[in-house]
Amino acid sequence: MLKRQTQSTAGTRKNQPSVAISGGISSGHRIRRNGRPLTFVVIGLVIVLAWPSFCLAKSKLFRIGTGGRTGVYYPIGKLIARGLTGTEHQGVPGYIGVAQNSAGSVENVRKVASGKTEAGLVQADVAAWAHRGKHVFLGEKSAGVVRAVASLYPEKQQIVIRQDAGVKRFEDLRGKRISIDEIGSGTLSVMRIVLKAHGMTEKNLQPVYLKPVFTHDKIVSGALQGFVMMAGHPMEAVTQLADTGITIVPIKHQVALNIGKQYPYLVPGEIPAGVYGGVPNTPTIQVHALLVVSVALDDKLAYQIAAALWSERTLNLLKEGHSQGKAIVLRTALKGVSIPLHPGAERFYRENGMLPEAPGQ
Repeated sequence: MLKRQTQSTAGTRKNQPSVAISGGISSGHRIRRNGRPLTFVVIGLVIVLAWPSFCLAKSKLFRIGTGGRTGVYYPIGKLIARGLTGTEHQGVPGYIGVAQNSAGSVENVRKVASGKTEAGLVQADVAAWAHRGKHVFLGEKSAGVVRAVASLYPEKQQIVIRQDAGVKRFEDLRGKRISIDEIGSGTLSVMRIVLKAHGMTEKNLQPVYLKPVFTHDKIVSGALQGFVMMAGHPMEAVTQLADTGITIVPIKHQVALNIGKQYPYLVPGEIPAGVYGGVPNTPTIQVHALLVVSVALDDKLAYQIAAALWSERTLNLLKEGHSQGKAIVLRTALKGVSIPLHPGAERFYRENGMLPEAPGQ
């Protein structure tokens, strides 16, 4: 059938060029069309197909420090990284966004300061400590280089406990074997503050220092009675425990207010009913999550990062990719920011009418 069609076509289109293929494309053989070698066509096709890989090889990595894989920093960081990755008309030209899991806010600050990552997701209170060289960053002058690109969403302290542990209020945590997150995490720093506000220390617990991803099996088996995490919601580490039966320990509103007087970026918050099955509306403490970079980052690049973050492409990725992503919107980009903006990001917000014009402009 193919032969007859070819013959018929050749007979009715005598004035059009034909293609003759002899022996395939190999050494000593040529493909001709109108007397011209089609070798150049094949070479061109190879170049076109290889071009994306070539461009990727030429691109630079924009590394974003996030958190544990079952928290919220990591999935949100991955979505932001996708949005920042440069394409022909979107993202940041010449860069590939990469989300790296980490111990959390404190480690992310230190990696940004040392140049091991270009950006990091960091609690606003931790960012403020770094900028001022206080608390866990006392004596670390290099940590002061962090600058904000944006505020993303509020993180809530989630003290997740097995229902059969008999914990109804914070003071009931005495003697409980729980994970209070890794050394280097913002969660651990805040938990120490909350313990102190209740007249307690880590010595009143049986603490372990693990990311939630490493606590699941231990909580299911009863080897651990719970874990603590500062994160957005819903958090995968909590939803995975639905069949085990969990509750979230409340932080009284007045206690949260008292903490806020000493630590201004820690404020009262709540975990709404229905976020986790069977868990009622629960008062807690919250702080905003920031995207931070080093002050040494090129101003133009910081501007491009801000523009790509708030582009329709990235916002759609966030909205569709994670429940917490719906809360990341431009109108709250400066809410809860605890450190100076990077000059490049600042220019983006001025151009979008979110900051007053700089003097002399």
